[in-house]
Amino acid sequence: MIMRQVNGETIEEQVGLPPMPAHRNEGKTPAGWTLLYVVGLGALIFAVGMPMASAPVMIAGAVVVVVGLVASAIMRAMGLGQPRGSREADRAA
Repeated sequence: MIMRQVNGETIEEQVGLPPMPAHRNEGKTPAGWTLLYVVGLGALIFAVGMPMASAPVMIAGAVVVVVGLVASAIMRAMGLGQPRGSREADRAA
């Protein structure tokens, strides 16, 4: 409850939290987690190939990164990612 003065009259008002935007999941979606883990694995494979000076291992790491990006994009298109309209709503909040 909040009390305020309006034209010399005290008014009590209920105060609550603003409504949360729909689909606020902070990117914690199957597509987001797939992107994180597959790209992370690809980066790890690439990083192991660097000190070994092994081009095939580094290429394999880069391929895994690309596969992760493509898989995540496909999953998002299938509806397993963050809905497109929610990003603008999150920025406004």
